[in-house]
Amino acid sequence: MNPRPDRLLAGLLLAMILAGCAPTLDLAIERVPSRALPATADTPIKAGLAAQLPAATSGFHLLADGDAALAARLALANRAQRTLDVQYYLFHHDDSGKWVAAALLDAAARGVRVRVLIDDIDTADKELGLATLNAHPNIEVRLFNPFHTRSVNPLVKGWQALTESVRLNRRMHNKAFIADNQIGITGGRNIGNEYFDANPDHVFVDLDLLAAGPIVDAMSRSFDAYWNSEAATPAAALPVRVSRDRLARATARLRGFSAARAASAYGRRVLAADPLPALLAGDRRWIQAPADLIVDPPDKALNPDMPPSELLIGQLAGLWIDPTRRALIVSPYFVPGPMGMAYFRYWRHTGVDISVLTNAYSASDVPLVHAGYANYREALLEAGVELFELKPVADPIGGRLRDLSRGSSRASLHAKTFVFDDRHVFIGTFNFDPRSAVLNTEMGIVVHSAELARQVTAIAQDAMQPERSYALELETQTVDLQRGRRLLWRDRHQGSARTQTVEPDTSPMQRGLLRVLRALPIEQHL
Repeated sequence: MNPRPDRLLAGLLLAMILAGCAPTLDLAIERVPSRALPATADTPIKAGLAAQLPAATSGFHLLADGDAALAARLALANRAQRTLDVQYYLFHHDDSGKWVAAALLDAAARGVRVRVLIDDIDTADKELGLATLNAHPNIEVRLFNPFHTRSVNPLVKGWQALTESVRLNRRMHNKAFIADNQIGITGGRNIGNEYFDANPDHVFVDLDLLAAGPIVDAMSRSFDAYWNSEAATPAAALPVRVSRDRLARATARLRGFSAARAASAYGRRVLAADPLPALLAGDRRWIQAPADLIVDPPDKALNPDMPPSELLIGQLAGLWIDPTRRALIVSPYFVPGPMGMAYFRYWRHTGVDISVLTNAYSASDVPLVHAGYANYREALLEAGVELFELKPVADPIGGRLRDLSRGSSRASLHAKTFVFDDRHVFIGTFNFDPRSAVLNTEMGIVVHSAELARQVTAIAQDAMQPERSYALELETQTVDLQRGRRLLWRDRHQGSARTQTVEPDTSPMQRGLLRVLRALPIEQHL
């Protein structure tokens, strides 16, 4: 008898037993609804904005630098007087996460109402920290689409994912940080060191948008919809209890950490990058432009049969901003699928120039998704789409993208943005892949601004330089009277042009794994 089925059955039985012994959420916990406070409320933030932005006008500032992106979040937490609404897919318990958590606790101590909504995909080992935040009378934490059985054991989580695959495969990927319903941040960054250039081994090249004016009220309405949805469970349901003494000790530790962090050379650099003082004083100009918030409804996580017109992709189509001249797409996880290919072929047929920037295989943090993209490379190039793949390590040429002298050894693209016709700019959480389109909930802002389009395009073009990215080409060759095609990766390395015919910076084993992954019939889950 083959022992493998027996071992598999034993593993499943063990998972069932462990799940049965693990603590569970109290699903009967009361969900008290709450709403964002009116954007008309007088606050210091509002007073500062009133001097810089005309009434009923939205303003924007690009956060391309990790230091500025972290500093802006800390500044919003420190300036808030009435409310802070924080919504993230991931909130790590690392140095950046602790610095932000300390700022939230300080705001709560000033009387600010703090609401924190976190997707439950990565909270199993963070329950005590979340429960500690939730123990503050001015802070409430909720978990989106939670695992009902609570365990860090991968067998238990795997068993739940298997038995509730339709629900638990759908995650809240939204990201928002909103102060006093006056200024908000959205974009690609979660809360964690790698998103703020604070990880010495690996950083994400990312992009956020600082927003003010009426568009923030739309962000707050979206937050409320998620906060009050059936999928959001109060952290009080967790099988963890936190005493006042523990809250006091944790608060003191985080305040001490925050003070030390701010006084360090790194902390001083971050705080110096804060763009808010200059924006509120008029020393730096907001980009004033009309904009639209597009966001998946929270029910997308619970209802797999929602009509596409109600989803983010349908809302985007409803804006009628299809490109007529140029399309720039920046997506770390890029799997166009048949529908995306149909759009690209149509755009190329109508004369639209299309450029796509994504990760090289060696730079991707999710090889499975890269395999899905790799299956479309030849078809994309045949259609006339320009493909660029970001290197994990680039030549130190300076420029807008990142400063390699800070010591990061490897980088991955994480920004999610596109520019149509040098005027319409999307910045948000949406990856150009089936998971973002169909499974996860996503959000983003479409800004109708030639100025912002120039800024985003300049950053992307800097990333596409041959020192930083590979430009892909499709070569036709004849071998033994058989015509075939092969991919070429062209770049510049240490001042010299070079061409490679296999996935750059990979081993034979990695390339073999990629071939296996490309054969798996799982594109709809990528």
